[in-house]
Amino acid sequence: LMSLPVLDLWDQGPPDSGVQYSVPEVLLDRTGDDQRLNRLYSNVSQPTLTVHRAAEVRATGAAVLVFPGGGYQDVWIDKEGHDVARWLNLFGVTAIVVKDRTAPTGAKENVREAVLQATLADAQRAMRLVRHHAREWGVDPGRVGTIGFSAGGHLILRLAAQADGGRPDAADPVERQSSAPSFTIPVYPGVPPDLSGLGPNVGPMFVVNGSRDTLTPPQGAVRLCQALLEAGVPVELHLFGQAEHGFGLGIAGGSARRWPDLCEEWMRELGFLASSQLQN
Repeated sequence: LMSLPVLDLWDQGPPDSGVQYSVPEVLLDRTGDDQRLNRLYSNVSQPTLTVHRAAEVRATGAAVLVFPGGGYQDVWIDKEGHDVARWLNLFGVTAIVVKDRTAPTGAKENVREAVLQATLADAQRAMRLVRHHAREWGVDPGRVGTIGFSAGGHLILRLAAQADGGRPDAADPVERQSSAPSFTIPVYPGVPPDLSGLGPNVGPMFVVNGSRDTLTPPQGAVRLCQALLEAGVPVELHLFGQAEHGFGLGIAGGSARRWPDLCEEWMRELGFLASSQLQN
């Protein structure tokens, strides 16, 4: 990971969210017996992007922004971040892992709304940055999607619902880019109560949940898909009967291990992996 490009999301520092951080960012290592890296960041006040470019020989021109979970308190940067990016690279997708802002350690409930607004701003900025760097990174700006886990899933649903086409007159060229995802992949997502923003212009979605998930129950995923169907948005839903919360890429086994292959097939079927579409 040391050699991968890491960019500050906001080169002048993030806009003031009103949230105060009294202690610096912390990186904790929760690696277990399986020896797979499993680290999490907390107290994130300076958000970043880590760019995993697809190998040139297999690059399709598609890109996906990866939003790890952590309840807006932490960012599980390996299991739901860099591991996911490496999986996407296998079939030619450039992946960009987002370390977005979190609530300060010990923050009271009254900062929640400010943190939600800060993370939405980070997600919008991340999408604009990828499109701004599209030519440099070999990315087709018309095929930039998102994948998010748990709170990251909640965030990408808010991003899809509140997307905009950019501000053509903005002094900052990044802000001229669209923040609208081309497609959205929420994995055991927290589902916002208000889904009214998910209209017919929202890109296709691939939704994954465990039927035994008590943290982000499957009823939320079903409600999301119902809203998308009623809005005429193409959607594919997979509920895994024995799966609980936090299965990541499914490497622990069980039926949920199949979702990454199903997701790749979905992306291929919808033409997101067709390299002939790459715009020069």
